[in-house]
Amino acid sequence: MAYTNKLKGTRVAIMIGDGATPEVFTTLCGISTKGFQQTRATSDTTDWDCADPDAIPVITRDVNATDWSISGSGLLHRPLLATLQAAYDTTTTTNFRFYFDEASGDEVISGYYEGPGIVTDLNITATNGEYIQISLTITAGGAKSFVAIP
Repeated sequence: MAYTNKLKGTRVAIMIGDGATPEVFTTLCGISTKGFQQTRATSDTTDWDCADPDAIPVITRDVNATDWSISGSGLLHRPLLATLQAAYDTTTTTNFRFYFDEASGDEVISGYYEGPGIVTDLNITATNGEYIQISLTITAGGAKSFVAIP
């Protein structure tokens, strides 16, 4: 039998860069739900058969733009609140990583998506008797790259 070579969600992290040279990335501790989304904007063109104008036309599709975003939610880690607030308040981009790393037998599966992002949503919720929750959305502020770590 052959099974899926899986990664555990606990081995995925959202990381924020400090902007220094060399840049140091800090894991957003407490974030337990993490997502990375890639989307494309396309345009459709109907293409008619010149030899048979009564034939059903086909749709051709072109890629016009790409986009990406990172989302996360979980417990508020107090030491990171000022960092996240500064990233939200800035009018420039901040570098972010969506990082995954897990040993799978003798193989280590790791790598990350990285790019300049803008914190577009920063939500903090509190309920009496419970711990404070935080959620955030980071949208692309430029191109992202994928780095595989052998």
